[in-house]
Amino acid sequence: MNKFSIALLSALVCAPFAIALADTPPSKSDATSAWTEGGLEKVTVKGLDTVYTKPGSSLASYTKVLLGPISVSFRRGWEKQSAPGSRISIRAQDSQRIKDKLAKLVREEVVKQLEEGGYKIADAVDDDVLEVNMAIVNLNVNAPDIQSAGRVTAYAVSAGEMTLVAELRDAATGDIITRVFDRALARESFRPQRITSVDNAAEARSAAAGWAKALRSELDLAKGAGGKQ
Repeated sequence: MNKFSIALLSALVCAPFAIALADTPPSKSDATSAWTEGGLEKVTVKGLDTVYTKPGSSLASYTKVLLGPISVSFRRGWEKQSAPGSRISIRAQDSQRIKDKLAKLVREEVVKQLEEGGYKIADAVDDDVLEVNMAIVNLNVNAPDIQSAGRVTAYAVSAGEMTLVAELRDAATGDIITRVFDRALARESFRPQRITSVDNAAEARSAAAGWAKALRSELDLAKGAGGKQ
């Protein structure tokens, strides 16, 4: 599995998504109840930490994917700190730029993987459309790319971490099929290394490619198994 963690959950305002963003960690019973809402049961899927799916469901009938807007949120308190190695505060425009770039990058990788697999990106609901809502939460960038008059050089043992949460639904009915949660870290070094915007982008793209491949793999597997999962 890709070291840069993933966690797929809902970008919609639903119980599991609220739990993922909660300031106070939910109790184990509350978390389990939210994730199993709709009769979902925990299953094992290669490359993903935690997956809940609807018993008897299949992804075999889907040939198109409707991607919802990808939201991005930082780890609590991250946006209030100063940029590493300087006294420069992280401004709202800097954090928003990072969010926008990451969301765009993730979408690009998902679209690339799906199209290479023969799946079409839908722009409307239909019977053969799988709706995928994704959100990146708890994003922690150790060496953020900020715009300033002076040069800022940042050193860290890794680029950081993020959690991607997603929810898969039947687009036509809105029925929940699968919820996935997975967390990973960027590659770490034994000692602090200089980290640039290029490094951040490379780590993020690697993670996004891993998420996209996991989705494509499950779609391919369902079709290869004759619709049985």
